Amino acid sequence: MALRINYNYQADFTHTNLLRTEADMNKSLERLATGYRINSAADDAAGLYIADQLKTYATSLDQGIRNAQDGVSIAQIGQGALSEVYNILNDVKSKTIQASNTLDDQARAEIQQDINSLVDSVSKIFTDTEFNGMTLFGTAATTFTIHYGGRTDQNLAMVVSTATADAGTAGTIASTVTIGTAGYSIDVTSQTAANTSVETVDDLIKAVDDLAAKLGSNQIELEKIISNNQTIKVNTSEAESRIRNVDFAKEMSEYTKNQILMQSGTAMLGQANQQPQLVLQLLR
Repeated sequence: MALRINYNYQADFTHTNLLRTEADMNKSLERLATGYRINSAADDAAGLYIADQLKTYATSLDQGIRNAQDGVSIAQIGQGALSEVYNILNDVKSKTIQASNTLDDQARAEIQQDINSLVDSVSKIFTDTEFNGMTLFGTAATTFTIHYGGRTDQNLAMVVSTATADAGTAGTIASTVTIGTAGYSIDVTSQTAANTSVETVDDLIKAVDDLAAKLGSNQIELEKIISNNQTIKVNTSEAESRIRNVDFAKEMSEYTKNQILMQSGTAMLGQANQQPQLVLQLLR
C-alpha cells in the first residue's frame, strides 16, 4: 500500500464527487421550491424556447377568446334591439290592417300618427343601439372586425347593414324604414295605401328578421371559434406544463438520493482524510 502525505487522491476524489452531489441536490431543491424543471436557459435551452413559445401562444389565445366574446356580445346586443323592433312592427302591422278597413279620413290620420310614433321608437332603437360607444345601426353599414385567434389575420368581419327610420311628422305624412338599400314606406292615409302597407310591413319584418339572422350566424360562428380556441389553449398549456414543470415524485426521489450521497460522501471524506495519518505509525 502506497502512503503519501503531499497529495491525498482519495480525499480529492471524494471531495470532487461531493461537490457534484451538492450541485445536484441544490438543483433539486431549486426545482422543488419553484415547481419548475426549467428555471433558466442553462437547465434546458431548447426546452425553455419551446415552453416560452407555447406559453406565449396560450396567452394570445386567451386574449383572442376575450375578443371573440366581445363579438358575441355585439351580436347579442344587435339581436336584442331587433327583437324589440320586431315587436313594434307587429303593432304597426295591426294598425295597417285596421286602417285597411272602411274608415273616415280623421280616423286614418289618427292611425297614421300612431304608426309614426311607433316608427319614431324604431328610429331611436336604431340610433341608440351601441357597443362600447360604437353604433351598431346607422346611415352606413358598420363592420366590426373581431381578431379571435393568436396569430396574424385570424379575423372575423361582422357586417351590420344600414338600418334607419324616418317617422312622419303628422297624421297625413307616411313613415319610412330603411334596411340596407331597401326603403319601406308605411302609409295608411287612404284605404288603398293602407292595404299596400300591409304587405310592405310584412316585407319589412322579413328584412329585420334577415338582419337578425345574420347577427345570429355571426354569434354561432364565434361561439364555435371560442370553443375550439379554449380546447387548443388547454392542450397548449398542458404541452408547456409537461416541458416546464417539474415531476415532484421524480425530483423528490433524486433529492433523496443526493441527500444520502451527501451524507455518505461527507463520511467518506472524513475517512479519506484519516488515511495520511497512517504514516505516523511508520515513524514510531
